[in-house]
Amino acid sequence: MKIVVLSKAYGAYRGRLLETIRSEISTMIAELDASLINIGTDKKERIVANIEGEDAEFIANALAKEYGKSLLSDNLSRNVEYPGRFLDVGKVGYGLYVDIGVTDSPRMDALVPLHKMREQLNLLGPLKTITEAFVLVDYLPIEVKLTSIDLYNNRVEAEFDQKLISRLKEWLQDDHERLLVFGANYRQIESSLKKSGHREDIYEIEQLGKFEFSLRCKRSTRASGMLAAIGPRLRGVPMHLFIPKELKAMQNAKA
Repeated sequence: MKIVVLSKAYGAYRGRLLETIRSEISTMIAELDASLINIGTDKKERIVANIEGEDAEFIANALAKEYGKSLLSDNLSRNVEYPGRFLDVGKVGYGLYVDIGVTDSPRMDALVPLHKMREQLNLLGPLKTITEAFVLVDYLPIEVKLTSIDLYNNRVEAEFDQKLISRLKEWLQDDHERLLVFGANYRQIESSLKKSGHREDIYEIEQLGKFEFSLRCKRSTRASGMLAAIGPRLRGVPMHLFIPKELKAMQNAKA
C-alpha cells in the first residue's frame, strides 16, 4: 500500500529526515503484521511510504494522524479548513499557493488570492511586500479554508484560517525575536545549539510542523545572532528571521 502524507522531507538533510520517519514507522509497526518496503518523497516533497501486510490500513490511518493526511480532489469541500504548506512563494504575483495534500492532481494547490491576503492581513501593496512583512515563506505550516472549488479547471481558492492570523499577531506583539528553521529535526537543532554554546539563549523551541520549528529567543538574544551561530552547522537548511520590531516598522510604512 502506497501511503502519502502531508509532511515533507526536503533540503540538505532530506535523507536524514527520511531516516527519522523510517525509524518512527519501524517502531510503530514492530508488533503489527506490517512491513515497511521503502520510503521516499513525491514530486512535491511529501513523504511516501510503501507498507505491506494485514495491518497496512491501520498503519495508513496512524501515519495520516501523525504526519498529516493526503487527499483526493473529489473529497474537497468548501468552507472546510485544511492544513498545508506554502510552496513557490514569490513565483507569481497574484497570490500564494498552499499544498494541501491533494495527490490525484499535480496542479490542485489552494490559491490564496492577493486581494484576500490584503483584506485578512490589513496591509496593502504588492505580494512581495506582504510576504516579507509577515515572513510568509515556503514550507511554513498553515491552515486554510477553501472558498471555491473548480475541479474541471483544477482551481481551488482559499483564505487564511484564523489560527494563522492569530499566530502572526501574537508573534508580532511578542518582544521575543524568532528564528524559523525548516528542514531539520529536533535533535539536529538541539545539537547545533549546544555545540555552538547557545542553547541557553533560546527560551523555547516551538514545533510548527514535523520538521519546521520556531526558535523563540530570550529577550536579550538577537535572532540574527542565532542565525550566525547555527547556520554554519545546518548548511542548506532554510532559516528565516522573525523580528517583531522590524516587521511592524515595515508594515506601518506600507499601511
